[in-house]
This record gives sequence, C-alpha cells and structure tokens, in this order.
Amino acid sequence: MNLNIKNTLTIIGIIIGLILIVYLNTIVAYVLVSVVLALIGRPIMKGLSLLKIKGKSLPMTIKSTITLVALVLFFFSLFSLFTPLIIDEARILSTIDFESVSSELQGPINDLDVWLKDHHLLSPESSVESEIIKLISLAKVKSIFNSALGILGNSLIALFSILFITFFFLKEKDLFNNFILNIVPTTKSEQLSNALKNAKRLLSRYFIGVMLQVFVITIIVSLGLSVLGIENAILIGFLAGLINVVPYVGPIIGASIGIIIGISTNLELDFYTQMIPLIVKICVVFGSMQLIDNFILQPIIFSNSVKAHPLEIFLIVISAGTIWGITGMIIAIPFYTFFRVIAKEFLNEFKIIQELTKNI
Repeated sequence: MNLNIKNTLTIIGIIIGLILIVYLNTIVAYVLVSVVLALIGRPIMKGLSLLKIKGKSLPMTIKSTITLVALVLFFFSLFSLFTPLIIDEARILSTIDFESVSSELQGPINDLDVWLKDHHLLSPESSVESEIIKLISLAKVKSIFNSALGILGNSLIALFSILFITFFFLKEKDLFNNFILNIVPTTKSEQLSNALKNAKRLLSRYFIGVMLQVFVITIIVSLGLSVLGIENAILIGFLAGLINVVPYVGPIIGASIGIIIGISTNLELDFYTQMIPLIVKICVVFGSMQLIDNFILQPIIFSNSVKAHPLEIFLIVISAGTIWGITGMIIAIPFYTFFRVIAKEFLNEFKIIQELTKNI
C-alpha cells in the first residue's frame, strides 16, 4: 500500500476514534473504571493462581468470579457503612439555612477581619469573608450532598455495565492489550506489549496504594475527631479520605468540609468560647493527618509505586489542575505514569526521556 495512503488512513482512523470517544464518553468512562477495578483485582487473581486443587489451577472463569465478588463485597461493605451517615448528614444540611448561619457568623468574621488588618496579615482591599467564599462556597455544600443522592439512585445501569466489563478484563487478562496491539503496526507490537505490561504493574500498585491511603486517612481522622469529642467523626474521616485523592488541594477541601460539618451540627454553641475551640480541634486533627500523609503515605504511594520524583509529580499535578481543574489533578498521575512507560519504549533515544524513566 502506498505510504501516503496508509498515513492518510491512519489519520482518518485516529480522527474517527477521537470522535467516537467524545460521543461515547459514558461508555469510555465505564471501560476506564473497569480497567482500574481489574488492576486493583490483579493481586487477587495472582493469589488465586497459586491455589491448586488436585494439582490443577482454578479455571479463569472461577478465579475471575471470585475476584469480582471480592471487589463487590469490599466496596459494598464500604458504602453500606458510610452511605447512611452521608444521607443523614445530607438531610441535616438540607434543612440548614446557610444565609442565616452566615449572618450569625458575620460579627466574628468582622472581628477577625479587623484583627488581621491591624496586624498587617490581610491587605486592606481583601476581607476574610471574600477569602472564605473563594476557598469554598457554603451554598454549594447543600447541592453537592443533594445531588449525590440522585447519583446513587441512577447508577444501576452503570454498575451492571462496569461489573460486566470488569469480569471479562479479569477473565481474559490480555483482552485490553490485544485490542490496543491490533491497532498499531506489527513492527511496534513487542515494544507496546512491554509498555502495557509495565503500565499494568505500576498502575496496579498505584491504585491499591490510593485505596490504602483513603483507608488510613479515614482511620486517622475518625479516631482523632472521636477522641476530641467531635460528632460525625467517621463521616468526616471518610470524606477526608476520599477527597484526599485529589493531590495537594484535597486536604484543604477535606478540612474545610470537616469544619463546615462541625459547625453545621453544633450551631447552638457560643462562637468564641465553644465554636472556636471546636474548629481548632478539627484543624489540629487534619494538620496531623496531613503530616502523616506528606511524609509517610505519599512518598510510598506516589514516589515508590509509580517510580517518579516527588517534584516531578507535583509539577504534573499542578499543571493538570491548571488545565483541567480537579478532574485533571485526579487523573494526572495515572496518565503520566502511562505516558512515561510508553515513552520509555518508543522515545528512549532522548536524554530527557531516559532521565524521566530511569527508575521504571
């Protein structure tokens, strides 16, 4: 086939593929979630492969079914524990008039504003109220919790689709690989196969590490707030663990939500003698959690699992956040890991690629 015709057909194929991804974005999302679940279930599949019955390994169908059931039970147990708490908190928040709360706090906020300006800690043009609004909007918290309930009610089709796709990704471990390999030239198949193998290994470790991070942070925050007598400690801890998946800004958002929930469920307290100590306690717990996360959890999960320098990860996450917002920050590390693995196989003649991928 003429080279120009071949290149033209390749470009047309890529364009058609991108168009399909845009129009079938929901299905693409199901596939991506299924890939993540398959990667998380990879160690379970490996463990089951070691199990022998009368000298024979378990059939792939049985191993895949056991793994999928284990994943379903894990996530079902998780949501069964926390969903009632989230629903109760959503109901509480839905009955709160945040404008009234804001009015009641106006006096303390003005006092803080004056104190900060007197001590030159806040510019004359700024105000505490405007900074709080920039950080997190109280009015949006109610809609976030209410919309979460609607999402839970419309997820049966998504759940079935994801489980169905995940089962076959587990059963036929090379299914995704074969699909990718079939759309690239035969001469590049071996390189791409090696890249996909390494990507699976690194991403599997990364996603399992993220799950461990969510669990540890949930425990730390829940225990810390419980010891200090804060209500809804488990709920705040769980939300903090989930939101902490967003690198760097996640802890700030988590602490803000923790403070909002703490205030919203203790509106009867006097602001200066009781509410401020409550807020300080919550901040101490979140500050301690952040130290543990920064110096123990993140180096293990981000640096060791994806084999990248912490500064490298920071720049990638911030750049992705600037371009695509919160979603970009969440997907930045997995996508960057995949890019590095592909670059190592296909662009290794460049020194910058050699430096970025030397630990893979």
